[in-house]
Formats: sequence, structure tokens, C-alpha cells
Amino acid sequence: MPRINVSQPHKDQQPYRFDMKRMRVMIGRSSSNDITIEHRSVSKDHCFIDRMKGGFVLRDNGSTNGIKYKGRREEFITLTNGMEIEIGDVPVEFTLTDEECDQLTEERFKERKEEIPEAAE
Repeated sequence: MPRINVSQPHKDQQPYRFDMKRMRVMIGRSSSNDITIEHRSVSKDHCFIDRMKGGFVLRDNGSTNGIKYKGRREEFITLTNGMEIEIGDVPVEFTLTDEECDQLTEERFKERKEEIPEAAE
């Protein structure tokens, strides 16, 4: 299962796992979210992870402090294994198992193969 490791200041690192089949995972300060991050820089409904064919995309949900990759604020971030991002000011690491990486690669390969029209005979 894909994993988000949340590193809040003055707290133990918190891993959250979710099923590869989930189409959307909500993240924010509110307890109604799938992943709750109790930090003042995180909005109630801060962002979400969308499952796309061949991968995952983290999207900002109009939050005050945004999502960041390498210190740069982004509207969306295509997630890759081992990627470190920030939700508000909270460091987060996205990780996948080798099997999950293989599954996503297979999905991307299959999608590209379907996009290439067969040569006319």
C-alpha cells in the first residue's frame, strides 16, 4: 500500500497507508480527512492525492500555505517513490513498494502502447 510519512515538529513520524485502488485521499487538519495533519500551517481541507493511470498526483485544494516540492509552491505535484514534499510547513515523504512501482510502470507502458496507432498495412 502506498505510504505517506508525516514528520510533524516535536512528534514521532506518522505513517499513513492507503489502498492503491483509492481514487482520492483527502489530507488536512480536519478529522474528516483520510489523513489528518494537526499543524497550524495545514488548512482544514488542505490537499488531496488523486489516483491516475500509472501514478498519483498531489493537488492543492485552495489552501493558505500550499504544497511544495523542493521549497517551491506548486498547484499539483506528480508523486514518485521516495519523493519528499511539504504540506503547509510539514515535511512528508511518499513511498511505494517495489511491487507498486512495477504495477504503475506497467500501467504507464500499457497506456502508451494504446496511444500508438498501429502502422497501416
